Amino acid sequence: MFRKILVSAIVVVLASKAVYAFETGTLRGKVIDGFGKPINFANITVTSNGSKAKTASDPTGVFSISYNPGNLKLTFDKEGYVPLYVPLSLDETTDLSVGDIVLWKIPPKGGLFVVGDGDYIEINSSEYYSETSSKERRFLVKGSPTVIKGQDVKIIDFQTDNPLVIGKTLYSVDSKGSLGSIILYPSQKYVLNKEEDTYTKIADNVGMRKIYLPPGRYFYCTGEITIRSKIGFGFYFEISS
Repeated sequence: MFRKILVSAIVVVLASKAVYAFETGTLRGKVIDGFGKPINFANITVTSNGSKAKTASDPTGVFSISYNPGNLKLTFDKEGYVPLYVPLSLDETTDLSVGDIVLWKIPPKGGLFVVGDGDYIEINSSEYYSETSSKERRFLVKGSPTVIKGQDVKIIDFQTDNPLVIGKTLYSVDSKGSLGSIILYPSQKYVLNKEEDTYTKIADNVGMRKIYLPPGRYFYCTGEITIRSKIGFGFYFEISS
């Protein structure tokens, strides 16, 4: 009799552990693009401890997906957008909202693109050149700037060069079209109109540049101006008032 009770107890314990092992939590959220619009039928995958679940966002961008507790990797992708990977560590099953998931649309070609109200605005590519005297080397910009409204600027930096050239330096352009100069005599001194921005990596070849700028003209130089620079390339834009 005691043996039957013991066996029954073991069966109950094992059964409860089996039920617990198959308990799952739920992740919920919404997939949107960089302009705040919903992305329908985006692919969503969650992997955890060898398990994998898949789903897709609905026509309004909303999704829900089950997960097993542990170290999770959430993947969001859709053709034409930069894929996004989100790591999570969840030890318990729960119903959790991950909020809005932003997927950035891949621009039609390489370059710099301002994030406008509903689409990208391409920034004109341009060049700089130098004029050298006995005392200084001054750097000036050629071409016409792209006019941008608003001072709080977000720029998508999409690189297609091989090897990738991620580094870019922002300079303000004065009324004479100058980025500044390098003083050569009596001692070498950099007097360049350098501005600081914030760069955030989105993917290996896609980044977000953010900066608040007063009205005026600006030039994103590919690389950085040094004493060896004479000519170079970049992107020219103007912040309108």
